[in-house]
Amino acid sequence: MLALRARGKARRCAEIIAAASALWRERGIENVSLSQIAAAAQVAPQTIYNLIGGLDAIALAVVNVAVDRIETAMACSAATGVELALEASSLSAALYVADAALYRQVLVRIPRVLFGGTRLGREPADVVVHAMAQARAAGVLQQTVDPARLGRTIYSNYLGAIYDWACGDASDAMFLATAKVAVLAPVVACASDAARPELSARLLACLADEGGGVADRQGARAANALA
Repeated sequence: MLALRARGKARRCAEIIAAASALWRERGIENVSLSQIAAAAQVAPQTIYNLIGGLDAIALAVVNVAVDRIETAMACSAATGVELALEASSLSAALYVADAALYRQVLVRIPRVLFGGTRLGREPADVVVHAMAQARAAGVLQQTVDPARLGRTIYSNYLGAIYDWACGDASDAMFLATAKVAVLAPVVACASDAARPELSARLLACLADEGGGVADRQGARAANALA
């Protein structure tokens, strides 16, 4: 009975999130009320409050759905170290770009969702911290580097790239490229002598791709992984 109730609650939450997302894409967040979301989801407004909360809580739930999709895709990845961190940033950026009409609104409306990882019920920087620990163990990073501090620095850089894009200050192609730069720039600074030349070359290639061609191709590959 409890499992049945949990499934029913999860289904209703998914329907509410889907209804809100569709309305926000069509009309814009500022033009949609909780009552309109309730009508579209065929539930009472109080039900939304009980299951999820107000409008900001729904937006938070939308972000959590995106993070769920990214984590599911990453669970199938064989990448490790720097490649894992790059894949995570590319997958995330590709997901947001693919549904820009929704995520540009959500991510710019409530930046505290991005910068307060604990409110997501998870720590989004963990995958990058883990990746940096792998990179150090493989000799890609200097042994004096703290993987946790480096991972969180990379995540903070990536949040800045997200916010620039959500505000309209960066194109889709620029966002996809900057998502990789957010990983590579601090990694190059902390790389071992043996690994630095190759990583530096990759960073310079990203920075030189002003036309966005490389970013577009990488974004397409990442989008396919999320499909």
